[in-house]
Amino acid sequence: MPTLVADLLDLPGLLGREAMLAALDAAAAQARSSGQPLATLTLDVDHFKDYQDQAGGDKAHAVLQSLAELLMQHRPAASTLVHMGSDEFMLLLPSHDLAAALLVAERLRGEVAKAFSTLGRGLTITVGVAASPAGVNWSARTLLALTDARMTFAKRRLLPHHNLVWAGTLPSDWYLRLDIEPGIWPSL
Repeated sequence: MPTLVADLLDLPGLLGREAMLAALDAAAAQARSSGQPLATLTLDVDHFKDYQDQAGGDKAHAVLQSLAELLMQHRPAASTLVHMGSDEFMLLLPSHDLAAALLVAERLRGEVAKAFSTLGRGLTITVGVAASPAGVNWSARTLLALTDARMTFAKRRLLPHHNLVWAGTLPSDWYLRLDIEPGIWPSL
């Protein structure tokens, strides 16, 4: 059984997973000290493993490279794009509250669906969105965990399980598992 393509993509300005944590910590420190919000998006390509199994590793890698280029082209200027590995990406959005980040996520979701509509089932993305809470101390790792949980929730619990953006609340047991206080984190 083939594994998912996990090579680091070759694109100037695209961070890898290892560099992401330092960039996230720095962006969070800057946001907290300036009083500005910080938002994050986690993006997962829907049905990518099926596509890779059918098209092969080389074509799958080329699709991921094209996707990274598309995301770089359509991301806000001050944002940072991260390739988390395989078919997952993250976007750091300084000075974006949840509503602004949700708009970015929806625009990216639409651009990806349009650009890759001819591939197999038409590759799409599901996006989790979270932003820092105002007026309280928060951690970068908690922000990332919430963003990822929202993406996972959308893929597992919301219909049609793909091509979605989620910035809403989660079931209470999800917050407990992540040790996240739900009342302080914004949701839409």
